[in-house]
Parts: sequence; structure tokens; C-alpha cells
Amino acid sequence: MGKIIFYGATSLDGYLATIDDRIEWLTGLTGLPENIGADILGSMSTAILGRTTYDYLQAAAPDMPLNPFNSEMASYVLTHRPLPDGAGVAFREDNVIDLAKELQTQGNVWIVGGSAILTPLLAADLVDDLYLQIAPTLLGRGKRLFGNLTSAHQFELRATHQYGPLAELVFSRR
Repeated sequence: MGKIIFYGATSLDGYLATIDDRIEWLTGLTGLPENIGADILGSMSTAILGRTTYDYLQAAAPDMPLNPFNSEMASYVLTHRPLPDGAGVAFREDNVIDLAKELQTQGNVWIVGGSAILTPLLAADLVDDLYLQIAPTLLGRGKRLFGNLTSAHQFELRATHQYGPLAELVFSRR
């Protein structure tokens, strides 16, 4: 059985993207190592992401694999709009909790994107690890990574790393 893992970056004030879903504040950072995330992303069997994240990635880098350290990884995009599946990408209308449980039986699941995907999984205590890269940028407003939860969820700090301008915090569910 694999793990369900969030791996991603936020601004210093906890935003994943600007109000209009832009991340140039992150992609424009200099001094990032080329192999950042290679170990953890290379271990992913599948990924779950939302339609907004998928659309942004397709517009920004249409010919690049979602996971440069495992180009064979299958991706599942949650959307209410029916779309034909593509090479390595399946569009699903599934409940994120059911899909994550199903994919976890095949190996590690990478949670990509924002609160619509991550918050229900946190609420269901399904997220095993959080790899949070914090960028040295205050956005002031935008799309938050974490949505509202009805109860507290405890994680234990396992490691900290610095990757150029990013600080990475690694947490595991207690």
C-alpha cells in the first residue's frame, strides 16, 4: 500500500496561486537546484490534480510531463466536464477520497494543486505526508493551499531543507 503525499509550494503567507491562478512568483525564482524533489517525485505511481492546475500546466509547458522524475506516472484530473483521456492522463468526476484510496493500492499518490483536492483528503485523515516548500514571497491574497477543516489534524515535523530560496518542511501524519 502506498502513501498519499502532498508535494508543492506556497507563498510565505500560505497562497498557492494568485487570485487569477498565476504562479510566476514561484516559477520566476532563481537559484533552485535542477533535481529538487527528485527522490520523492520519482517514487510517485500516480497523481491527482484539479482541472485548474492541469489547465495551467498545459498552457505553461504543454510538452513537459507533469512529473519530470517519473514520466510514466499516470495522472488523474478531477473535473465535472467530460473530456477524452490522453496519454498518461485520465479525466474523472470521482470523489477525491474514493479515487485516492483506489490509487493508493497501486503505490504512492501525489496530490497536486489546491484546497479543493487537498482539504477533503486532510479531513478524511488520508494524507500521510506533506512536503511544503515555502517561497520568500508575500502575495497578500490569492488561492490558499488549505481550506477550512472542522477539526484539528496533527502532523509531526520530520525534516527541513533549503533549496536555494525555498525552505522545505516535511511533515508526517501522527
